[in-house]
Amino acid sequence: MKPSQSVIPAIRVASYLLSKPYYEKLGFSELWTHQFEPGFPIFAAITRGDMQVFLTEHTGDCAFGSLVHFYVPDVDAVYHEFLEQGLHVMEPPGNDLGPTVRNMLMVDPDGNRLSFITVSS
Repeated sequence: MKPSQSVIPAIRVASYLLSKPYYEKLGFSELWTHQFEPGFPIFAAITRGDMQVFLTEHTGDCAFGSLVHFYVPDVDAVYHEFLEQGLHVMEPPGNDLGPTVRNMLMVDPDGNRLSFITVSS
């Protein structure tokens, strides 16, 4: 599946196998994984709708603590979806980025920040 986005961010995870269930609760599903051989770091592609990110265990790819923004049609609906999944929402939906931008913040088990955003006209 070719993503509709032109850039695919990479997010550093300590363990893909431990991070995968968290991202599945966020509505992401695995597209593929790559590992040079057993015991080596895993590099994976996950997707939620038309949004795609890479999760990587490779130390040289990127650092923990990244910030990735995901545009969604209705951040309030996504918020309720996450609550139903039993996820902790770091910052519930609000308009701290301006009156036409509604956003919320999630933090994954590795300290990466995931901002979900809806922009109205």
